[in-house]
Amino acid sequence: MSFSLRGLIPALLLAAALPASAADAPPDVAVFVASLDLMAGKITAATNITPGKGSNFQPAFTPDGAAVVYTSGRTGSNNIYRHDLATGATTAVTATTENLYSPTPLADGSGFSAIRVITADPAYGIEMNEPSLWRFGWDGKPVAPVVTTKRIGYHAWVDPDLIAAFIVDDVPQRNAHRAVLIDRKTGQQTLLTDKPGRSLARTADARRAMFVEQSDANRWVIAAQGPSDAKPQALVETPPLLKGDGPANRPQYFVALPDGSVLMARGHLFLRWNGKVGSDFQSFADLPELNGAVRNIAASADGKRLAFSVTLNPPRP
Repeated sequence: MSFSLRGLIPALLLAAALPASAADAPPDVAVFVASLDLMAGKITAATNITPGKGSNFQPAFTPDGAAVVYTSGRTGSNNIYRHDLATGATTAVTATTENLYSPTPLADGSGFSAIRVITADPAYGIEMNEPSLWRFGWDGKPVAPVVTTKRIGYHAWVDPDLIAAFIVDDVPQRNAHRAVLIDRKTGQQTLLTDKPGRSLARTADARRAMFVEQSDANRWVIAAQGPSDAKPQALVETPPLLKGDGPANRPQYFVALPDGSVLMARGHLFLRWNGKVGSDFQSFADLPELNGAVRNIAASADGKRLAFSVTLNPPRP
C-alpha cells in the first residue's frame, strides 16, 4: 500500500495530523508523559505537558530520562522544545524560521539529531537541496549533517555509526519512498523495504533496525534487519483495524521497549507485543481520558516512562 506525504505539509512529518475540511482549523496535537508499569500492565499519570492550542509532536527522551524534547509549531515555524520532568519547565532549544522535525537526543549527551528543512520541496515538504538530517548542539545551533544522504524524512539511531532512515521519493505522487540502513563510515546503504511505514526504531540489543513493512496491503508487519542480514525478519503483524475504521486509523506508530516488547496504539488503546515471534499484539491499557488518538510514542531508556503525541478530539459545539 502506498501513501502520500502531501497531507503532512507544511507540517512535514506531523504524524498526528488528521484530515480536515477547508473550513476546519487544524487539529490540536498535544504531548503527554506517563508512567509505564509493564509488570502491572498499567499506564498511569498521563499528563499533558503542552497545554493550549497548537501542534506539538514527535517526542523523545534524553538519554538520562530527565527531559523530553519535541517539535512544536507555536511560533509559526516548527522548532524544538525541551521539557524538564523534575521542574516542569519548558524551554525553546531552537528559534529559527526554518522547520525542524524529529528531535532525537544523541546517546553521548552532546546534543540531538533532527530533520532540517530550509528550502521545502513543494510536493512533500522535505529539504530540496541539502542533506536533511543534521546534528545540533543543546545551544540550538546546527553543527553538521549526520550523513550526506538527502531527503531523509524520519530516522532512528541503531548505533553511533548506523542509522535507519525513511527516504522520501523525489517524484511527486509516485510515492516510491523507501527505508534504508546507512553506514556513516562508508556511506553504504542497505535497503530495508520499498514500502515502509513512518515509524523506525532499533531492537533492544541495538543490532538491528525495526520498521513497519507495508508491502502486503492486507498484512502489515513489524520487521527487523541488520546490516549483515540477507533479508528482514518478520516479527509480528500490526494490530488490525476495528470494524468500521478507515485506513487512516490503521496503527503504524510503535515504540520498542528495553525488554524487547513493543507498544502500539489504536485510538486511545495501547496494545503490547511481548517480543516473542509467533505471538500477537494484546490489549494493554486504555486511556479514554486522553480525549484523542495516540500517534508517535517514545520510551525512556529505563522503560519506566512513555511520551506520546495525541491528536485531540475537537470540542463539541
